[in-house]
Amino acid sequence: MAKQKVKEAVQKKKPVGLIEENKYAVYGLLGIFLTLVFFAASYKISGDDDLFWHLATGRYIVENKVVPDKDVFGFVTSGAEWIPFEWGWDILSYGLYNIGGYNAILAFRSIAFCFVFFLMFLLLKKFKVNVFLALFLLFLLLIGIMDRLSPRPHIITYVFFSILLYILLNYKYSDRKKYSRRLYLIPFIFLIWANSHMGVLAGGLVLFIFVITETIIFIKPSSYAGPDVKALSKEELKKLWIIAVISALILLVNPHGISTYIYAYGHTKMKMLATVNEWRSPFTDKLDFGIVLTIYKLFLYCGILVLLYSYLRKDIFFALIFTSFAIYSVRAVRFTVDYEIVILPFIAISVNYYLGMIKSQQFSGFIRGNIPKGILGVFFVYIILQIPSDAIYEKMQYYRVSGWGINSDFIPVQMYDFMKENRISGTPFNHFGTGGYIVWSTPGEKNFIDSRNLNDDIFNEYNLILSMRPGFEKKLEERGIDYFVYLDPDLIRRPNDLKTLVTAYFSRDPNWKLIFWDDKSLLFVKNIPKFEEVINKYGYKVLNPYTFLFFKPEFDNNLKLKPQTAKDEITRKLKSDPKGILFQNMNQAAGKVLQGM
Repeated sequence: MAKQKVKEAVQKKKPVGLIEENKYAVYGLLGIFLTLVFFAASYKISGDDDLFWHLATGRYIVENKVVPDKDVFGFVTSGAEWIPFEWGWDILSYGLYNIGGYNAILAFRSIAFCFVFFLMFLLLKKFKVNVFLALFLLFLLLIGIMDRLSPRPHIITYVFFSILLYILLNYKYSDRKKYSRRLYLIPFIFLIWANSHMGVLAGGLVLFIFVITETIIFIKPSSYAGPDVKALSKEELKKLWIIAVISALILLVNPHGISTYIYAYGHTKMKMLATVNEWRSPFTDKLDFGIVLTIYKLFLYCGILVLLYSYLRKDIFFALIFTSFAIYSVRAVRFTVDYEIVILPFIAISVNYYLGMIKSQQFSGFIRGNIPKGILGVFFVYIILQIPSDAIYEKMQYYRVSGWGINSDFIPVQMYDFMKENRISGTPFNHFGTGGYIVWSTPGEKNFIDSRNLNDDIFNEYNLILSMRPGFEKKLEERGIDYFVYLDPDLIRRPNDLKTLVTAYFSRDPNWKLIFWDDKSLLFVKNIPKFEEVINKYGYKVLNPYTFLFFKPEFDNNLKLKPQTAKDEITRKLKSDPKGILFQNMNQAAGKVLQGM
């Protein structure tokens, strides 16, 4: 019976996906794939300082009942223009945190990505795309967006991309009467989207292309309409335009109206973005994103298949979507994922069409059968089993730690716990990657800089001080800096960086005292009365990592001159940081010197 169906389908030139497939195998494989998506999107917070200033912003808005238009977190940039155009996400993430801490935010992230892939699968199923092909392409998409699986506001864009495409494509090619009612959801989607992430502009581009396409088909049905592409009636087109115009106007329904978009546009013109990887061209030779950019380029080149399909089927919507988003994506790495998510259904439908042109009964029977699905399922299970131990990431040489909560090997949790316990506050000079955590973990404390990238001036001043350029000491005095927070998760692998950065100055100047350090962070305070107590209690007089690494004779001499102080500091570190690699090396070296006395 199955072979007969295959034969009939091939004789009728039906796409491979139209041949009936075993529903139990289909949904079993889908379940395994969504499990893979959930596991892949479930990893600890690592090096994502944005999350923390988003939380701090959400808290500020809720407590003050206002969305600010001036900076409230930086002491240098206090009062400077800052419009938190992702304020909807900020409130959502803060609300989730209040419900279940960081894990609630991370769980929402994982579920949201499962929803995106599930809806994409349902969309492809509507178009009778072969299940093996659909899930294989969705798997490639999962790899392609793995750098963007973080708990940040772009999640909202990906969710609404999938919903918007599901509504529009079903309306255009499936049940127009049924999905006509769902078009009314679009303005509400844009209302939430516009207050959560600037990706709404890319969503607007999708809707604009759709409306323009339908208008062209309406005007020239003889050239562009056909059995699969039917022209809208005058009333249908009018309704579509009204919905599109309302959606466009709704973009202005936000706390700061048009100023939000003017600010966001100006934000993209800052010179400092040239130093940020995600704002660089995906074709620059300065990037090494490996397989992630390889998948993007594969999807980009697959656009040729979409263009050919558009020509063969006389469907200009496919051609316009690909052309527009391909141009959009080459501007910066951060836009490549938008392209991949939007273009995937069009690639899948196109490839499925070409497969349907193959007249071999054996091929059609094989690709719709359970063997390919079984192979794909085993492959998915294999990856799932390797995620909890991070084995798959190690094989890929990709830094990621699966699980929940904060990765304290990357985020300086221990240092900030120490700061809170000892009430360290004042006017900091902080590392770029710690500014968000400062304002989140210490309400009321202001930072020097954070990853909001407020303007070029603060970034240039930050680099001047960090790199010890001429005049940096004067800047420290002018700003009244009284403590310094440094973070480098790769400190153990590249300790020589300490010699070229302002850490060298703070480590050697007697006016500054080191009171906390571990394998990734350093905390210095100025030798002034308000820090006298904490300096006396926690100041390192002997176990100074900078001295140990670069002034070994001085380190050994300090051990000999202050043996009891050294032993006390070693005892303290054994209690607070017994597994620290830097401390273990220092302790071993100190032991040899002290034993020889």
